[in-house]
Amino acid sequence: MSSKEFRPIILAGGSGKRLWPLSTKERPKQFIPLFGDLTLFDLTLQRINNRDIFKKPIIVTSEEYLSMVEESLSKTGLEVEKIFLEPEPKNTFSASVLPVLDALKRNEEERYMVMPSDHYIPLNKSFYETCTTIKNQFRKKALTLLGVAPENPSTEYGYISVYSSNEELKRVKSFIEKPELEKAKLLIRQPDTLWNSGMFCFDGKWLSESIQLKNPKMYSLMQDLLPNSELNQIYFYPDKNKFSKLIDISIDKAFVESNEQNLVATLEAGWTDLGSWHTLSNLQREPEHGLTLYAEGDYSRTEKPWGYFEVLFESEFSKVKILSVDPEQMLSMQMHEHRSETWYVTQGIATVTKGNITFDLHPGESVEIDQKERHRVKNSGIEVLEIIEIQTGTYFGEDDIVRFEDIYGRTDFH
Repeated sequence: MSSKEFRPIILAGGSGKRLWPLSTKERPKQFIPLFGDLTLFDLTLQRINNRDIFKKPIIVTSEEYLSMVEESLSKTGLEVEKIFLEPEPKNTFSASVLPVLDALKRNEEERYMVMPSDHYIPLNKSFYETCTTIKNQFRKKALTLLGVAPENPSTEYGYISVYSSNEELKRVKSFIEKPELEKAKLLIRQPDTLWNSGMFCFDGKWLSESIQLKNPKMYSLMQDLLPNSELNQIYFYPDKNKFSKLIDISIDKAFVESNEQNLVATLEAGWTDLGSWHTLSNLQREPEHGLTLYAEGDYSRTEKPWGYFEVLFESEFSKVKILSVDPEQMLSMQMHEHRSETWYVTQGIATVTKGNITFDLHPGESVEIDQKERHRVKNSGIEVLEIIEIQTGTYFGEDDIVRFEDIYGRTDFH
C-alpha cells in the first residue's frame, strides 16, 4: 500500500462568464471575496494545506491574475512548487498536462491531483477522507475522478455513469454531457450516476506516456514549450508564439472520455462549482456557509404586493436582484426604457409573458427581456417562486417601470 502524497495542480484561469456581472474577466469568481474576506481561491489553498495528503501545489493561472494569486499566497502562508502564467486561455487540457510534463523533469515518480480553484467544498474532513481512499488504493495506470451524488436534476454539470460494485473506486461506464432538464430528471433516478466534479488524480509518468500515444502533436508542442534549464524557478512564462499554437480543448474531450482506464471515487463533502447565479443563490439560503454576496453595504428587503426583492449586487452598468413571488401572485405587465433584463429561475415555476408569447420556465432555465419589451411574470404554483434578475443598461431606478396592466391598482411608475 503506497503512501505517496499528491502534487496538486490548481487551475485558476477562467473568465467568469456564468456569474457575470459579479464575476468578470478582470476578476473571475475564484478571486472574489464571497466569504467575508476569503475567496474560493483562498479556501482552495487552505484545503490543500495538509501534508499527509498534499505536496506543495503547482498553480496555473493567467498573467493578469498574478497579483491576486500572490495576495492569496501571502494571506494563507502556503508555499508553491511553481506558478504557470498562461499568456492566453487554452482550456483545461494544456493547463492540466503542461505542468506535469515540466514537473517530470524534476521527479519522474509523482502523483497529481488536478482541481479547479473556483469550486466550494465546505466539508474538508470528508474531502480528505476521499483523497486518502484514492491515495491508499491508487491505480498507477488509471485516471481516478471525484464524483458527487446528485442532489437535484441539474443542467449545470456533466454526469458520470459507473458500473455497480461494492468497491470504493468504481469503474466508469460512460460520461454524459451537461443535459437538458428532462434528461437530467431521468439521470438522477438511475443508480450509479454521479456529477462530474472536474477533479481527478493520476500518475504523472503514466499520463505523459498516454498523452504521447493519443495526442502526439499536442505532446510535441507542449514539450517544445518547456524550459531546458532553470527548472527550479517558481514563475514560468511560456513563449507566447509557441503557446498560441496549442489547441483550445478540455482535458475531458482530449483525453479523459477516450481513456480506457477511468475510475471514480464518490465525494460527500457538500461540493458545488458555484457556476451560476442559480447555485450561488441556493447556497445563500443556508446561513451556515457564511456567504457574503453584497458588493457594498447591506441591502435590505423591499416588500412588494407580489412578494419582495433583495439587491445582491450593483455596479455602474448592472444590478442583480432576487425576486421572491408569492403563490398566485404576479408582477405588472411592464417595460423598461433604460435597461434590459435576464431572469434565471432558481425555485418554483415562472409563467412568463414576453411580448405576445407566454411560456413556463423551470429551475435552471432563463429568459432575456429586451429594453422596451413588454413582459410579466406570474407564480401559478403552490410554492414561492424565486428568480435571479440581472439588469444591464444605463439606469436601474425603480421609477424606470412603465406599467400597462397591474392587478394591484398601481398607476405610478415605481
